[in-house]
Parts: sequence; structure tokens; C-alpha cells
Amino acid sequence: MKGLRVALVHDWLLGMRGGERCLEVLCGMFPRAEIFTAFLRREAMVPDIARCEITVSPLNSLPFCRAYYRYLLPLYPAAAQALGRSLARSFAAKNYDLVISVSHCLAKNVPVPHGVHHLCYCLTPMRYIWDKYDSYFAHHRFEPIISRVAARLRQWDREQTAGVTNFVAISRFVAKRIETTYGRSADVIYPPVRSDWIAPRKENEKGEGFLCVSACVPYKNVDLIVRAFNELPYRLTVVGQGPMLGLLMKLARSNIRFVQQVSDVELGRLYRQSQALVFAAEEDFGMAPVESMAAGRPVICYGRGGVLETVRASGERPTGVYFEELTPEALRAAVRDFVRRQHEFSVDNSLEQAEKFSLPRFQHEFAALLDRAGFSAGMEQLPGVGKAVGMQQRC
Repeated sequence: MKGLRVALVHDWLLGMRGGERCLEVLCGMFPRAEIFTAFLRREAMVPDIARCEITVSPLNSLPFCRAYYRYLLPLYPAAAQALGRSLARSFAAKNYDLVISVSHCLAKNVPVPHGVHHLCYCLTPMRYIWDKYDSYFAHHRFEPIISRVAARLRQWDREQTAGVTNFVAISRFVAKRIETTYGRSADVIYPPVRSDWIAPRKENEKGEGFLCVSACVPYKNVDLIVRAFNELPYRLTVVGQGPMLGLLMKLARSNIRFVQQVSDVELGRLYRQSQALVFAAEEDFGMAPVESMAAGRPVICYGRGGVLETVRASGERPTGVYFEELTPEALRAAVRDFVRRQHEFSVDNSLEQAEKFSLPRFQHEFAALLDRAGFSAGMEQLPGVGKAVGMQQRC
């Protein structure tokens, strides 16, 4: 086998979201990799993932598990152990060089054979048992039971990170949480944001209205955005689905419309034709702001989390505006500030910022990290890895 022999571990593969997009890129870089995961819906995967040999945990055989897999959280340690046994058997047969886990939950905790290098590309520590426990469970009717389960899971989660050779975080924001939660340092490699499906606007192309691209779930704070625009004289388009959608539609006034499903082509058009993206979540990274900038449009965002690293709100080449409080009033003030300063936000500024999170940049940085870790043999064989620093992919 040419190139590195790699085993990839992912929490679950049930749809194509941010973590799965990172895995897709790794599958392209390591086309002979084998994947280990807790749950699988192969038909929902893109070709680069679906063509791989994929080993699943015993939990995947439970009837209709895809409908309630999140409620199986207490069983995740057992699933990780089972995947570890499968991984050990594969290592004995195929003599892999390296394990790479892409994890926000159990993947990083899958035991690897002794002496094998385990690189964890950490999307976040498990937020529902660590810093966001109260948001998920504080008012749950079974919280006294859940708290005991969560305490055991926290102990397991911390202990199992000893099996990770080195952490790589998707942002400095996540790296700080890794240090706080596990007492471990982490390199930072921003995830790849594919934006080849977005055509950037022309410099003189005026936008109409504002755009929100978000799942309709509580922590995304879409209700705050709707309340803010209920009192603004501007149109807002909300793209997304989720359990709060019905409530949001009842809450919204006539200047707000909802679009539940769009193609990439249509979403790219919406980005390009809006004045700006409005983003109110405290995200670990946040892909929508980068996509908006790839369309040449700025971002109005809550000034916490990953956007502090992706959106420039100060200096000579700004790409957005922050608001500092999660209130409709603060957001309305930020929108008015943006409208007054529209001339400051150029297409070139946005495109330049978006390119910092391109696919070639991720491939190069990941390859360089492996090189520093001593895995330089066969690096020339890795498909799609640029050898020159500063490769650009302009969308």
C-alpha cells in the first residue's frame, strides 16, 4: 500500500454535517482508509465516505436506532469498547500506521492498540455532559437520574483521553475547552469549508434584505433574530429546519419568510443576494459565516465563540459586525450600525477572509502536522495534498 495506512474513527455517520465534511476530506486524502463508527446510514453519505470499508458498533443493529440514538448515551462507553476490539483485529490484519478520530463524542475514546499513534481532530468536548449540561438537562424531569449518568460519563470521558497521542482542535475556542476539560494542549487546524458551489457577488451588486442560515434549535437563537427583525424595516429570510420552526413561524411578522429546504445552487444565490448573514449562536467554529464571506457578503454575528476567529469586525478590512449581548435590542443596534457602514465591507475583503478556511489550506496544514509527527514516509502519495504553502481556492 502506497502512502500512509490509516484507520478513521467517527462518532456516527447518519447525515452530512460539519464533522462528516471533515471526514469526507480525510477519506479523499487517505482513499484506502477503513472507517469505524457507532451508527451508520450509508445511503446518506457522499461517495468518498460510502465507498470505504466501514465497521459499526453493535448499537447499530438495534431496531430503528437512528430515531433514538442520542438517547443511548449511557451505552456509548460499551460501543466505544466494541469498536476498539474491531479496531485491534483490523490492526493485526492490516498493520495500520495511524488512527485519526474525528470526534465530538465517543470516537476519541475508542481504545487503540498499544503504541499506535492516535490523532484526534476534536470538534468539541462532549458539550451535553460538560459546559452545556444545564442547557440540555437542567429542567428535564429525569434530571436527578441523568446527573448520575453524566457524572460517570465525565469520568469515563476524561480517563479515555489518555489514549489520544495528540489533539487537534477546529478553533482556538475549542482548544481552550480541551485544555479546561481534559488538561491537554491542542494544535489548531480550521476545518475546510467547501464553497465551490457559491459564486461571489460583483462589487456593485446591491443586496436586498438579510439572511439567516441555521438549524431551528434553541442554542442557535433564531428566535432572538426573529424578534429583532420583527421591529426592523428590513426583510429577513430564514433557511433551516428543526423542532422550533413552527414556533418561529408563529412568532414572525410579514417581513420574515422561511425556507425549509434549498439546493446548494439556491442557497448560494440567497447568500449572494442578501445584504449580510445574521448569526446569533456561540459556535465552536461556524461554517455559515465563512460561506457568506465566500459569497462576498459580510456577517452580523454574536461576538462569542468561533466567529471571533473567522469574522473580522475591526481594523482596515472588516468582514462583519459583532453584537455583544444576546438580546433583540443589541442585534437591532448591530443591524443599524451595519447599514450605516455598508461602504466599509468590500467583496475582496470577504473573499480574502473566506480563503483562510479553504480546502487546500486544510489539506496542506494537516499533511504538515503529520509530517511533524513523523509520518512523512509516503506523504507524496497522498491524493489532493498541495506541497506549496499558500495554495488558494477562490470561489
